[in-house]
Amino acid sequence: MTFIPHHCGRRIKGRLALIACAGLILSSAMAHAGETEPLERILESARSFLAQRLSDDPSTETRIELGQLDSRLKLRRCAHIPTAQLAPGGRTDGNTTVNVRCSEPVGWSIFVPVRIERHAEVVVTARALARKQLIKGQDVRLERKETSGLTSGYFSDPAAVIGQETKRRLVPGQVLTASHVAPPQLVERGQEVILYAVRPGLTVRMKGEALEDGAEGQRIRVRNRSSKRVVEGYVEPSGAIRVAL
Repeated sequence: MTFIPHHCGRRIKGRLALIACAGLILSSAMAHAGETEPLERILESARSFLAQRLSDDPSTETRIELGQLDSRLKLRRCAHIPTAQLAPGGRTDGNTTVNVRCSEPVGWSIFVPVRIERHAEVVVTARALARKQLIKGQDVRLERKETSGLTSGYFSDPAAVIGQETKRRLVPGQVLTASHVAPPQLVERGQEVILYAVRPGLTVRMKGEALEDGAEGQRIRVRNRSSKRVVEGYVEPSGAIRVAL
């Protein structure tokens, strides 16, 4: 709102008086138009956006570190609190960027650099584990880690890996990922297995040879020892292979 001096609202004689009033009004308008957006409010918009965005996981401790803005930056003061969103390609951990915007009285946009550290309890090995070792409860533990560097993922619940089999040798304190574990192999390539097929009122059993390793529920190729025919079947919990007739 532009301030109009009280005496300029009256009829004033003389050209000089009119010019003086016009100058006061123009000066007031220019001062209002010259207000700049406080850098603190820009940073607070970015911080508030991230705090709300990252508050959905109570098990994770989050630290937000905002980068500095150039103190010489002069943006027109926004008529409302600036809005914020992740910049294209932005992440919710590690180094990222938040886009803060204003739409009126004039539009502007600025990118705020941010460092987000998220700490959570992740599953790590409690001791060295050999390849193809079945993981037991005492083999793993929870440890709080900064997760932005865990780009391969992690487990937050030990139950997700207990009973699984290691795919490679693991050292103590190693963060477990999906690439480290797999369901235990019930069948090994070259192993003699029982093939069976079921129809209403009929069960057929025969001997076969596994042509692939297989875990429970996995589909593998097997060779019928009698007919030499190669078929596919599913590994049952017993290690038998269920095939179709």
